[in-house]
Amino acid sequence: MCGTANHKSEHGHGHPHHLFRVPAADAAAYEYLAKEKKAPAAMATKRPADRKKTGDALTALTRSTVDKFASYFGEFQKSPAYKVLFFTQPAHVIMALAVTLVAASMLPGDMKKTSNATGESVKPRTFVNFVYLAAFCTHVGAQFWMTFISGLSLYFNLARHAFGDVQKILFPKYFSLNSLLSAITLIQFGKMHVAANMWDVHTYLQLFVLSLCFLLELMIRLYVVPPLLRLITVKTAIEKSAGVGNEVGRYDLGPLVDCPHYMAIHRAFRQVHLFVAIGNVVTMMCTAFHLAYIAA
Repeated sequence: MCGTANHKSEHGHGHPHHLFRVPAADAAAYEYLAKEKKAPAAMATKRPADRKKTGDALTALTRSTVDKFASYFGEFQKSPAYKVLFFTQPAHVIMALAVTLVAASMLPGDMKKTSNATGESVKPRTFVNFVYLAAFCTHVGAQFWMTFISGLSLYFNLARHAFGDVQKILFPKYFSLNSLLSAITLIQFGKMHVAANMWDVHTYLQLFVLSLCFLLELMIRLYVVPPLLRLITVKTAIEKSAGVGNEVGRYDLGPLVDCPHYMAIHRAFRQVHLFVAIGNVVTMMCTAFHLAYIAA
């Protein structure tokens, strides 16, 4: 098995669908599912009246809408624009724009533009306050849910491979959402203090913390999450070939502990995952620090 796992692609990473055969149990499962799909179809032909229910029509409409959006997104994924935005050097451009945004948020606003004819400072609009609080509260809620509720609950109740498949879906969305919410919070916080002409040490300290949170989450999303997902894919394929990975709430590598190729991938996965975990903790500390500032 180790000899098979040692074979790599031209990019330096093994491709699971090239290296490992589908287990017989999976093939049997596919045949079973095919039979299950034929059975409801046969029943549907015998009972045409049941298909005319309002709930069925609404479900069909929802499914059709979701399928259309999925097809549009699938076409977009095949386009050069998607590859440019997510898989090539423009990731560096996105990061450079983020740094520019952070630098701009550190500049104090024009005193003349933020005061009225009598010289009194202008309060920020209600919409600015609403967007600021909504983005920050959603950010804190997403961090708390993903870290303490979703992550722990799924890890201790799902098979390890099933948990990994769920995390492969959630990780990109989690850090993408958090990056966006951090950017909105940073921008709106700057607008509020431009309007009030409040540029003191405490303001700059909060801007630094919010900027750190935003840049760290964006960096993890652009540079750390993609290799982590590739490691999970390769690691899971090797474990399936060895018949391990179905344990719940624990690690049991079985015979793979003696495979040097797998253990190298496993150590790389642990290192990347540790970096993501530390980054997530740091961003949670940043949001907690800003929450204390709001409470005060």
